[in-house]
Amino acid sequence: MHPSCPVEIIDYILDLVVALPDLTTHLFPPYCFYTDVHDLPLSAIKLSTCFLYSLTLVCKQWNTICTPRLYRCLAVDDDSAIDLLLRTLEHSQTTAGGILPLGSLTRHLIIALSAPIHYQHEAVSFAYIEAMIQHRFGDLGRLARCLPHLQILSISIFSDDFEIFGGPSLYYGKDFAAAIIQTSAHSLLKLHLNHGIFFLFSPQELRKLLESTPNLVAIIGSGVRDTIGCPVALPYLPKLKYLVVNDVMGDCDRSKHEDNRTPFLDHIHIHLSYHSDYFVHLLSAQGARLTSVSLDLRPSNFASDWLSMLTSFCPNLSYLEICIFTWGGFPRLNTLPPIKRLGIRLHIGFTSVAVVCESLATIQSPSLEVVHLMNTDWTLDDGKSPWDPLVHRTFRVVDWDGRELCPGQSIKK
Repeated sequence: MHPSCPVEIIDYILDLVVALPDLTTHLFPPYCFYTDVHDLPLSAIKLSTCFLYSLTLVCKQWNTICTPRLYRCLAVDDDSAIDLLLRTLEHSQTTAGGILPLGSLTRHLIIALSAPIHYQHEAVSFAYIEAMIQHRFGDLGRLARCLPHLQILSISIFSDDFEIFGGPSLYYGKDFAAAIIQTSAHSLLKLHLNHGIFFLFSPQELRKLLESTPNLVAIIGSGVRDTIGCPVALPYLPKLKYLVVNDVMGDCDRSKHEDNRTPFLDHIHIHLSYHSDYFVHLLSAQGARLTSVSLDLRPSNFASDWLSMLTSFCPNLSYLEICIFTWGGFPRLNTLPPIKRLGIRLHIGFTSVAVVCESLATIQSPSLEVVHLMNTDWTLDDGKSPWDPLVHRTFRVVDWDGRELCPGQSIKK
């Protein structure tokens, strides 16, 4: 018999090979390039979970090491055996002998369900539809009560005919909302609100949840636009650092604005809209504290105007990330705030390095130190070195992986 491998080494190996991809607090999560319909890394999580389950069967030692990781992230989608999961979690809560309940190991809960409604068949009654939805969502409250140390809650719910179906008026999450607020609000660090939030939280209950989360660090996701309202009217969130502001039709009369509600907020993502004044309110109230801003310029034809606004409101900004459709929409950057790092992401990323360098050469910012090209699909032109326009520039250009680029160095996938 050989001596067993030290637990620390097994832990380290598992951290490397079966890490579960928790949702990042980086500012582009609403536009992450996940292929899953819910914009969540469900396939990667399921793959890691299956692998971890296999490892728990190797021996008792590996079972002890792998089981906490197996329950660290729970993803509930349309294919999940929710009844079996509930029986396992609830049984572990009542097991004698001082064994730690499995639900207390869970740190990330993903609700990625769909509510398919089909009105093409008149025989489908409203009662049947309501019963089907209730069956799919009815046990989520029981699940939430098993998770006392939840840190990340991710919600993404789709309905085929959401508007016809009634949207938030047909609300199936009362039990879930109450359970989350009672059980996990104090431990929550991150909310990822993507689609169909009001299937599980009424606006009042979502507000109550925010009021009950003193340790919340991040509110992210494309669904934030429909849920939290004007960010200057948020409840007191003393630890909030990351926030998405992307309301499409939001309008605020400033009547509920209060000072210093998010004293540590310094990292925001803004999805610009001419139909919303939320981001203007936030910049005017919080701009002096901001150190990092991600700006989605894809819907805008007046990018330079928005950059000028950042210059006016954000004197302490050190990092700016911009997203544009194509390099043809690259804005004039002679009005940049005094930033040190600039990240550039293209929605349609294929372009020429020579064109990129010609545009970068127009940047007028003595404080700029690094330009980060965040796409992977660039092409290097033949003949004359495309880097010549940048020879006399003081800032460095790095690729998506942080590697420094220089004249004559190509960018390859």
